[in-house]
Amino acid sequence: MRFSRWAVVVALLLTMTPAASAAEDKWVSLADRTYTESVAAVAAADSSGVYVRVQFVAPLAWYAGTRFGWRDERTQGWLRRLYALRTPTGGYGLGAPFDAFGDKTVNPADTAYSITVAWHVGRTLIAGYDGGGVPASAVREAASMLNTVGASAGERCPAYSEHVNDLGKPCVWNVSAAAAWFLGQALRRGLVPEWERREAGAKVRTWLADVVANYRDDLGGWTYQANSSPLQDAWHNAPTVAAVLGTPLGPRALAGQFRNFPASGANADLIPYDCAKAEPNYPMIFASATKPVTAPVDVLQSRAGYAPALQEIARACYGPR
Repeated sequence: MRFSRWAVVVALLLTMTPAASAAEDKWVSLADRTYTESVAAVAAADSSGVYVRVQFVAPLAWYAGTRFGWRDERTQGWLRRLYALRTPTGGYGLGAPFDAFGDKTVNPADTAYSITVAWHVGRTLIAGYDGGGVPASAVREAASMLNTVGASAGERCPAYSEHVNDLGKPCVWNVSAAAAWFLGQALRRGLVPEWERREAGAKVRTWLADVVANYRDDLGGWTYQANSSPLQDAWHNAPTVAAVLGTPLGPRALAGQFRNFPASGANADLIPYDCAKAEPNYPMIFASATKPVTAPVDVLQSRAGYAPALQEIARACYGPR
């Protein structure tokens, strides 16, 4: 028996329960709200001369790319703004002086940071490249910068930043994990310069192996850095987990995150890998993403990063829009 295209569409619609549709809609609605309020906050910051950090621009570009299309002018506008925030070495940073280890060595404002390049910006670059809106050169430049960053203690992990102040310091696990993830993604797409590929491949294997080896089963996660002992907070543990999901450790690390932090805004990036955690986490995420703040920077801090993550939850857990 042959079915018409419309019959198939109707059948699919009938299989979508009202409860599932409502659940999807609330995630999409919250994603849209966080984006809309972030856009207004960026406009307010611009009009008052407040610097908008790359950590806020990148997720807005990611959201726009997946919501409107990577070649849509709204997306491209965010991407142009993102590229304009590159440091002189082709990386990305804070745009402000920063003492990364609290040891009174202050890095200048144009310092590129490994976590910013690999995670805050890197995920947007990879998604945008795959979506046809980010040029290969943008990914290649960021990967090259990360491949040339110095080493932390023991030469088994990337330094926290490119600045000499941060060389030889203890490994910071979310940094190592994110750097291994991004450089590995760039390598798989052929976006590391040919003369750097062997070195980059060796670094990815070394960094990732070190992260995996330092997972603490007794904690169900990682300490913040190599010389600390307590479990790191949910917001630093989550990207460490996300970056190792493609390894045999992934399921154990994911379970540890949800066991330690059963309801946290930090879980937003991980829920697509365990959709059963979506509804239990929604109230906490909603409260975090809608907290009553008015200063543009505070609005961006509480909303911008959620926009693409919530959209991904809706897509992965409830079906494409």
